[in-house]
Amino acid sequence: MIRSGPTVLIDGDVGRLRRGSGLSTYARTLSTILESLGMRAGSLIGSPAPKRGDELLDAVSAADTQPSTSGVRQRTETLFRMVDGLSSPVARARRLPDLAVSLNPTEWNGLGPDYLAPNLFRNAHYRHMFLRQFTEVHTTDPVDILHLTSPLPIQMRNVKTVTTIHDLIPIRLPQTTTDNKAEYVSRVRTSVKNSDLIVTVSEFSKREIVEILNVDPEKVVVTYQPPTIAPLTEDENSTLASRLFKYGLDKDGYLLFVGAIEPKKNVRRLIEAYLEVDTACPLVLAGPMAWLWKEEIGDLDTVLGDAARRRIRILGYVSRADLRWLYAGARGFAFPSLFEGYGLPPLDALNMGVPTLVSNTSSLPEVCGDAALYVDPYDRSAITAGLERILEDQDLRDKLRCEGPRQASLRSLSDYREALARTYACLA
Repeated sequence: MIRSGPTVLIDGDVGRLRRGSGLSTYARTLSTILESLGMRAGSLIGSPAPKRGDELLDAVSAADTQPSTSGVRQRTETLFRMVDGLSSPVARARRLPDLAVSLNPTEWNGLGPDYLAPNLFRNAHYRHMFLRQFTEVHTTDPVDILHLTSPLPIQMRNVKTVTTIHDLIPIRLPQTTTDNKAEYVSRVRTSVKNSDLIVTVSEFSKREIVEILNVDPEKVVVTYQPPTIAPLTEDENSTLASRLFKYGLDKDGYLLFVGAIEPKKNVRRLIEAYLEVDTACPLVLAGPMAWLWKEEIGDLDTVLGDAARRRIRILGYVSRADLRWLYAGARGFAFPSLFEGYGLPPLDALNMGVPTLVSNTSSLPEVCGDAALYVDPYDRSAITAGLERILEDQDLRDKLRCEGPRQASLRSLSDYREALARTYACLA
């Protein structure tokens, strides 16, 4: 076993995102669980900051998640970072002082030491983009384990390295992402080579990693993520109607989609299929606009006209607190994604007892089991038929409401904790 209380450094920029993402949720949950296992989980932060340390300014820079500049100044700073990344094979990370400068109660504060390496991740990206070299990180104090929540182009010498690979979407569905594909393939291959262990989130993703990247199966470990949203209490249920009033919605009166608006999520086909359903329930889209979103929904008004405008509610980013109310009040949940490495939104829907429609592809059957209605995500008529059943078939909805929480319980927080404990024990 690893000695008691090892220091684990987690790339911290994603965990600090104010508006969250699947990666930020993963990073925060990982940090919490590792600390419950007796480890000291700290974060490696790459915020813009002066190269010379100033304790107060370092603490402020680490807590600041807003972009510092825009326009000409931003482009100038980007150029300097590119030059800095190309000229600096080593990034020096200084330990952050214990200064509580942030009043944000959601700030990610682990028990372990936090380190700041100014502009680390951007500089490392440029270095790998142009030179195909990883940036080596040096810390002022010893670190036992580096856990990267995605294949990042950084490394640490004489430190055990764990890298999480959620999926291989830039390889499997290259048209749905904006990555430089040659850079991505090079980076993920080097990440696999440099890592002592690869963690992934489903058996489906493990098979993809093993087969496509030619990785030893023994090197890849699956740790299922738990649901991130808890069912409402009885007292909370009594206030559900008033909570939904904020969004102009009625309990059991809308169809819900949760996720970023980007090509992989198949939102355009979902909308087109939904508009063919004769229902008074609006389709509610809860999630931020992500890459290529305009190609997905940017022309809804001109192409689909008044029907789309009247029947579709685009909420944009919704806080995790409000998502609980939206899940709880939904008549059904629709998630016909083209490809997932896992699928937290449908897992959360199951946990909340919401009748759920998902794709019959990638990891989703593994995550949802017998507790969801499956459709071919490329077949609009199949999605339409599935939505009609979710909205109108009371017997089906009753069945799925019972099966959902049962299926979600197979991905519990305690199981995730045990899986991580076994995974880290492998590093001995």
